[in-house]
Amino acid sequence: MRYYIVSWDMNGVEFFEEITEHHPDNWAHNHLFDSIKQSKRVEKPMSFSVQALKLRAQANGHRHYEIYVFTSNDDITKTDIQDWFTTDAQSFANWVRKNHSYKIWDERATEKAVIV
Repeated sequence: MRYYIVSWDMNGVEFFEEITEHHPDNWAHNHLFDSIKQSKRVEKPMSFSVQALKLRAQANGHRHYEIYVFTSNDDITKTDIQDWFTTDAQSFANWVRKNHSYKIWDERATEKAVIV
């Protein structure tokens, strides 16, 4: 199973990264033994900050950010997913909204019923 994080706003996908090796299930297993053996220095687990993604979403509320973690089968590559959101962004967004494994941020503009 592969894990990904994706962030988009009303203009399209802004950030997309595979986080399989950094997912807690994998990171704890792989890096624990390295740090115990001290065979290599354990660096910051990811090259980006989830907090930075959230801060960007909070600071740009008018852009209606969404940030999700989702999974795919091992036979689906990062390139396959990039091709999907490039060619059919709406179906990709709908699929992630329905099948995400963790929602980090969702500030979609939704129409609400007005009670008069």
